[in-house]
Amino acid sequence: MWDNPVLTPVRYTLVLMCVAFFLFTSCSSAKLLLEGGEKQVKREPRPSEPGPYILIFALDGVGYDQLMETINSGKAGAIAGILGKDEGHGLYENAYSVPNAVSILPSTTIAAWSAIFTGAPTAWNGVAGNEWFVREDMKFFAPVPVSVEEMDDNRAMITDGLVAKSLKCPTLFQQAGVKSAVSLNPVYRGADYFTLVDPVSMVALYTEFMARSGGENSPEKVDIYEELDRKSVPKLLDSIKQHGVPKIQVVYFPGIDLYTHLARDPLPMEVNYLETVTDPLVAQILEAYRGFGVLDQTYVVVIADHGHTPVLRDPQHALGADPNGGPAAVVKAAGFRPRKFVLNPGKNEQDYQAVFAYQGAIAYVYLADRSTCPSPGMTCDWKRPPRYTEDVLPAVRAFYNSNETGRPVPSLKDTIDLIFARRPTPPGRNTEEYQIFDGQRLVPIWEYLIEHPRPDLIQLDKRMQWLSMGPYGNRSGDILLLTRSGLNRPIERRYYFSAPYYSWHGSASSQDSHIPLIVARKSFPGTKLKKVIDKSAGSEPSQLALVPLVRALLTSEPSGHQE
Repeated sequence: MWDNPVLTPVRYTLVLMCVAFFLFTSCSSAKLLLEGGEKQVKREPRPSEPGPYILIFALDGVGYDQLMETINSGKAGAIAGILGKDEGHGLYENAYSVPNAVSILPSTTIAAWSAIFTGAPTAWNGVAGNEWFVREDMKFFAPVPVSVEEMDDNRAMITDGLVAKSLKCPTLFQQAGVKSAVSLNPVYRGADYFTLVDPVSMVALYTEFMARSGGENSPEKVDIYEELDRKSVPKLLDSIKQHGVPKIQVVYFPGIDLYTHLARDPLPMEVNYLETVTDPLVAQILEAYRGFGVLDQTYVVVIADHGHTPVLRDPQHALGADPNGGPAAVVKAAGFRPRKFVLNPGKNEQDYQAVFAYQGAIAYVYLADRSTCPSPGMTCDWKRPPRYTEDVLPAVRAFYNSNETGRPVPSLKDTIDLIFARRPTPPGRNTEEYQIFDGQRLVPIWEYLIEHPRPDLIQLDKRMQWLSMGPYGNRSGDILLLTRSGLNRPIERRYYFSAPYYSWHGSASSQDSHIPLIVARKSFPGTKLKKVIDKSAGSEPSQLALVPLVRALLTSEPSGHQE
């Protein structure tokens, strides 16, 4: 590892299954973590029902262009085979691939999957990112640690249902009310069964992964990541054999994202991973459904949480690599006491006035009302919002000046694309939408975009509303920093908040945001699938369409289909 306390953002997929997994858990949880396999989530599982069935392939970190390249390569027979003949414009003989679906913001793992499996935007479902701060409780959450080192929340995501407890909206599985099963994905509240791999063997995999992430060599071999995905399939199939085919089965493949973060040539190497690792696993599951006699009755859905943007793997572009520099140094120079980059500060470290949560291309900045804690050693009243004039604006101007002039923090010069802020709202009330600071004042996003068109930032106004306007909108901070990123910029001018990697995500760029959303069914006309999808997803489809789409597929057979 690099010699700094910032944790790699992709550790979570392995760590959540293997770090500190014996202590602080119940006997049943410890047994699950020791042996892997199945966890019965509902006390009284739902009975099996006849079709139609929904089989969801949840592909972590797979952008739209990379999946389409995989499908068109001729080297992914299973995925391409379920679609049938390509008829153009996203339409296939037996499928429809939405050509313009987007992620929520930030386009990061935990926020995106929470939105996907609740159908609710971030400001309403309460899960704001890979990390976030709940100001009224002075509690920092890091189910996917980016700025902190501790692994406690990784363990809690599996053993204690951290994401489930944080969600403020019902999941797809609760809404649909049918027998459901989830493999690996941490958003599984309300499902009947949850399956995961054997964490004992994952300890060795984690050790190898960390050794590779700390070195200079690119992971030319994919064995460690393949093993994570590959071992999950027998577990979920064993569960189906024992309990019958669920109406909804989620198959989550996190190894793709892990591999791509560390791949020296991220996008081509991700395509190769999809062709050589993911597609054979998809084939294995489809063949099992055929063997169960239900493939003809199954809608196959393919969706992802975000894409990846190649970046330079060095501390100059990894703005979160130095906890004593970067954004923390800016607020410190502006007169704030920044919170230490740890999960739980000590008793004598509770006098902070600013908190950071990193999301790759985005950073959240939470500010205290400094009048409640003017002197070192005093704990701020975080239940009170910061003062707009005395707290928010000084920090906004400090970030703007550092970005424009390099003062007071030279390392931030020309690294920030946009700075968002808003008038604070007390916890428990619907928050206002973020606005953009233009150097003089805060400007509504729509107004700013008229004067400064940004077609590279996809549906920025709408997606920022999803992030910032709602009862839990304050979980995305009082200030939001968006780095310069996107394939429209030379790689030398792309930046991100984390330790160094070969690729990152989280931005509003097309590469990070354009995601696959495909529905297929054997011997079923793609034209009819398109009608169902269009009705559920609307003219600007997004990840939020999955829940209404699945519910529509479950409750009605589109007209004209003959079994």
